[in-house]
Amino acid sequence: MRFCNGIKCVGQVKDFYPDGKLKHKGYYDGGQLISMFDNYFENGNVERHFQAKSDTRGVIEEYYPNGKIKSKGEYINGEMLKWEDYYEDGHYEFAEEYDKGIEYHLYTRIYYEDGSPKILFELIDKKQRIYTYKEYYSNGNIKEDGTKIQNITNGDYKQDGIWKYYDESGKLILEEEYIRGMLNSEKKY
Repeated sequence: MRFCNGIKCVGQVKDFYPDGKLKHKGYYDGGQLISMFDNYFENGNVERHFQAKSDTRGVIEEYYPNGKIKSKGEYINGEMLKWEDYYEDGHYEFAEEYDKGIEYHLYTRIYYEDGSPKILFELIDKKQRIYTYKEYYSNGNIKEDGTKIQNITNGDYKQDGIWKYYDESGKLILEEEYIRGMLNSEKKY
């Protein structure tokens, strides 16, 4: 709740840094932020931008002081639907998306600073909630590879099926078989 001169703010409200530069600009109704707002760094670049797309959807973007995108997200009914983070050089750092009902992940992707993948977690069977999981060393070689299954009751993800583990040179060192999170067998190489 925001107040302007003792009453709930209505309309466009602006805040300024001590030197007079614009710090915040937003639209309010009854003291509540509505439709959009922008926050600014002291250098004048946008720090954060929010835009309501409807009563239930909105987007937010955050920026580095140099003006490059830092993160962006999409909301639905107040919950995060999709989120992306970026390194300052513009490479992806993190990306995640849920289904429109926010019940399950569609994917989670994490990247090294050079843009190469670190972890890739992706839905391959919506009905059974089965995912592939791949993790990589910083040199690009695969570290581990397998499938996970989501427990729909509690949301946990458990290893399922054959999992393979590799050393940094790419050599297979271990193979495990899981049945819904329980280790069934293993073979070392």
